[in-house]
Amino acid sequence: MSANAHAGVTVIYCDGHRCHALRRAGGSEAPADYVGAVREAVRSSRNAVLIRAGCLGACHRAPALLLLSSAAGGRPALIGPIETPRHRQAVVDLIREADLPLR
Repeated sequence: MSANAHAGVTVIYCDGHRCHALRRAGGSEAPADYVGAVREAVRSSRNAVLIRAGCLGACHRAPALLLLSSAAGGRPALIGPIETPRHRQAVVDLIREADLPLR
């Protein structure tokens, strides 16, 4: 593996009916509407990818997303509910950490 290799992360956010409604319940600036912050973290990364999906089938954890990171062996991590600014920041931090060079 080269010295410049990065782990990267794939972020799949649920845009199914329940997740979408819960993200928008408080308006576009609601703490649960984490998509904008996630989008910016992905844009500023080297290897992250953002995917909008239909229902992920995790309505009991809505609003939710899946993180796939080669640093974690590619195993998906279901994260949710994302309801507070602290939750949103934790997701952004995970994306940034996954973008760090592999050692």
